[in-house]
Amino acid sequence: MKLLIKEGTIVNPDSQKKADVLIESSRISRIADAIPEKEADKVISAKDKFVFAGFIDMHTHLRTPGREDEEDLLSGSLASARGGFTTLLCMPNTNPAIDNYEIALRIRKEAEKIGLVDIYPVGAITKNREGKEISEFGFLAEAGCLAVSDDGFPLKESSLLRRALEYAENFNLLVISHCEDLSLSGEGLIRESPLSAEWGIPSVPEISEIVDLVRQIEVVRYLNSRVHFAHISSKRSVELIKRAKEEGINITAETCPHYFTFSLKDVEESGFSPLYKVNPPLGREEDKLALKKALKEGIIDVIATDHAPHTYLEKEIDFNSAEFGMIGLEFALPLSLSLVREGFLSLEDLACRLSYRPAQILNLKDRGYIKEGLRADLTIVDTEREQLITKENIFSKSKNTPLLGKVLKGEVVYTIYKGKIVYSS
Repeated sequence: MKLLIKEGTIVNPDSQKKADVLIESSRISRIADAIPEKEADKVISAKDKFVFAGFIDMHTHLRTPGREDEEDLLSGSLASARGGFTTLLCMPNTNPAIDNYEIALRIRKEAEKIGLVDIYPVGAITKNREGKEISEFGFLAEAGCLAVSDDGFPLKESSLLRRALEYAENFNLLVISHCEDLSLSGEGLIRESPLSAEWGIPSVPEISEIVDLVRQIEVVRYLNSRVHFAHISSKRSVELIKRAKEEGINITAETCPHYFTFSLKDVEESGFSPLYKVNPPLGREEDKLALKKALKEGIIDVIATDHAPHTYLEKEIDFNSAEFGMIGLEFALPLSLSLVREGFLSLEDLACRLSYRPAQILNLKDRGYIKEGLRADLTIVDTEREQLITKENIFSKSKNTPLLGKVLKGEVVYTIYKGKIVYSS
């Protein structure tokens, strides 16, 4: 089927222009000022709307295998399509872990069968994510993994980190690293602050992230290797990443919408709602501001969701007992658009952080940009439309978000994957 998108504003990381887009055989065949409607089998009006390359989420949790009560590949694909994401990397903290060829290949094959988005499994760096024996990276790459990570568990031994970085390079696998010094974070639940001291809540000092970040940067410098840092949450981390990049160290980094949207202030005002409990914990207002500026300056390369679904019973309990994490696939776009309205990002910057830079980092050369000949993964956005967030209109199996009952501005109106409409509002 030939699909024509009429009168939209195409947003690339280096430009905006109003044009029509013709899609044939899953590719963008033509971009022009005016393409006659008779050349297409179906026409989408994108007047007063913006057309982005399909969003790419480098950090999401789909809970398959083992916890399909929280999320599965179908519900995760549906949530992804609604959020405008056409490519996902799913993390290996599953049961069993994604640490072998068979599990990784099964995820790829099941995602292909569903056919709504691309899902690439992230292989575990170590077997069962135990931080002891390195997984077979060659088999993981063969099964379709683009990256490896022990997500949620830092590699405590620097010698193991070194071997993982060297081994991953042989198979062009990206190492996605969680920065946390467990001896400092311990059993902490929120960021160390006057609030945690006042209420006597076990806390995580920000140096837990910072100390481990410095260690890993120095290992990468020594090896002349590369690493991608997951869910950066503190102002000091931003400063260290900036300095490392200025020195030519090959690192990239992401942050998540909840870190530039919420802070400890929200935790307090909510009466310690478990819906604000995430890892790393939410920071101070100054951390939030620093992350916004880092996205503007390109110090932080990518906006990733860290979509972390949980059941009602795992989150609707007391703060101390609740699981860490919140869902995010369906809200990343409107929360990120707030940075545009606040003047931190342009729409071109947003295209870079959500599409272009993730594609670059993952070496996905056929997507992340709108250009003739590239794959037709596209997200059409109405930046002015408002949406009320309710449990009934969330596609994810899980509803653990503090955004329930809130009105967000900006909505995905169409998601197109390989030239096929997979979501329409």
